[in-house]
Amino acid sequence: MTVRDAASGIANRIDAAIAAEDIPARVQVSRAAAAVSHATARDIGRASATVAGNVALAAAPGAGLSKVAAVRRLRMMRPRPTFDPPQIGWVKETIKSDKPWKSYNDSAAGARSGHAPTLTRTMSDGSRRPVKFDGVQGDYVIDRKWSVRNMANARAQVLRQSEVLAQNRLIGLWEVPTPVQKVKALKLLRRMNVTNIHVKVVKP
Repeated sequence: MTVRDAASGIANRIDAAIAAEDIPARVQVSRAAAAVSHATARDIGRASATVAGNVALAAAPGAGLSKVAAVRRLRMMRPRPTFDPPQIGWVKETIKSDKPWKSYNDSAAGARSGHAPTLTRTMSDGSRRPVKFDGVQGDYVIDRKWSVRNMANARAQVLRQSEVLAQNRLIGLWEVPTPVQKVKALKLLRRMNVTNIHVKVVKP
């Protein structure tokens, strides 16, 4: 059996093992081991052209089927695409208040005094509108909620934020002051079927 034959045999054995879930794992692993019995791990690694394949195929005789299958999938993975960082805009914030919610919002990470960070939302007609948040930290755009309420304007804001986050390939983060508000926020997001906004308790 040549090295190419051995590598091909292993690939076919593993594929068959993944498909034949009703056959005991020990039987499938035994078959995979037989496929490599005539070739060294180094040779098989060269044939598969991956370091992961070299290590995993050498361990195949004693490894669990799930590990063999996982490495097989690893060899077929494509590099994760990368995207340009989002363009954060800043608009003048004209709302003034002495209430606790205002100071809470203004103290968000990455906040600028007198300005609000924005992401640009592209509408169905091609027009572009800014969507405001309270802060920016790393890959997250932050919006602080002193009190979460299930009202029409709150639901409309959820949809605006979720859509603009999706368009910019970002995850939003709602920061709330108490665990009670976190529960309310999670219920609202679940009801709106929004999955790209996380919720975190940040005390004032």
